[in-house]
Amino acid sequence: MKVTRVRQWEAAFGYYNAHYVRIETDDGAYGVSEVGMRRRTRTLSALITELGEYLVGKDATAIEQHHERMWRDSFTGGTLLGQGIAALNNALWDLNARSLGVPVHRLLGGTFRDRVPVYTHARATDTPEGFADGVAERVAQGFTAIKTTLPGFYTKVSSIAHEVPAQVPARQTETEPVPGRVIDRIGDWFAAARDRVGPDVKLMIDCHGRLSVANAIRLCRVLEPYDLAFVEEPVPPDDPAWIREVAARTDIPIATGERWANHYAAAPFLSGGGLAIAQPDVAWCGGISGAQRIAHLAETHAIGVAFHNPFGPLASAAAWHLGATLPNMWLSESMLTPEQLPQWTKYVTDAPVVENGAWVPTQTPGLGPDLDIDAIEANPANYDFDRGGTR
Repeated sequence: MKVTRVRQWEAAFGYYNAHYVRIETDDGAYGVSEVGMRRRTRTLSALITELGEYLVGKDATAIEQHHERMWRDSFTGGTLLGQGIAALNNALWDLNARSLGVPVHRLLGGTFRDRVPVYTHARATDTPEGFADGVAERVAQGFTAIKTTLPGFYTKVSSIAHEVPAQVPARQTETEPVPGRVIDRIGDWFAAARDRVGPDVKLMIDCHGRLSVANAIRLCRVLEPYDLAFVEEPVPPDDPAWIREVAARTDIPIATGERWANHYAAAPFLSGGGLAIAQPDVAWCGGISGAQRIAHLAETHAIGVAFHNPFGPLASAAAWHLGATLPNMWLSESMLTPEQLPQWTKYVTDAPVVENGAWVPTQTPGLGPDLDIDAIEANPANYDFDRGGTR
């Protein structure tokens, strides 16, 4: 099978722009994928175009060869490159599985588990009671694991602005002081949620790398009474030593990894100690091939995997097919929230279904979903999402 064409589209997806790719071959086979980008939509599109030009005329079955060459031949690396590679890598996995009439998880070695646990989000809101309400709503929908962002830093946030004013400015750096009362009060949100849903629901917080090491340690001490499943990106993801220092001062598991470009970027964090949960993103770290490498490397250091995945149904399917095959897979993120649910079936057919907080692997060939190209073309990208404004 030789690749004859690589097509791509941009489409507005709620609060960011999604990229959809279709790779076609000379024997009529095709594969599709989806990646997400909250910044640099047109830059990523140009990158996918250039990488697609490399693929045309190549053997569509040589997935790992193309993964390595797209990375090494680009020379400079980086997470943006990982996202472009992911768009093509995931489509190649889908194409090969479709052409053989088997699900992607079959090509990855078969299922290790019959359920892939999935967590969702609840907004921090501006009050502990509002957060507790949101958590209770998600539990009523069948989820047993819920994550939120930092209260006081985020209440209601779009890609480009804080829709509700935050106590901590959106562009405040992690080295600027944060009032101790802001950090201390975050515990009230989790006290309210624990009181509402009890001890068995997993609660998590995503800090988006907004804290210094000292403030991250203080936050963890505040949250320790509430038995969090993990604290995500408590410090910027630039130096594994920062993660180690925070982890050494708390009993709460520390998670990071969404911004890793591939397994080389992940390796210092996985081998350095302190990290409990690895969070590669199948749409950002070079695709299924890159995420599989990270997961296997994490397993050698007794580290679990909780996929970062705030994107749509095709990106989710890629993460969950891989997750079904991994011994050390623990959880996967999803954006199955009231705000994002209308987008879930907007651009694809046969979107994956989550019931009772889990995705059950299917036998549908490929990743499962297929593109509705007419719907995608009717909803072009919104480049206002690329203006930034939130961290």
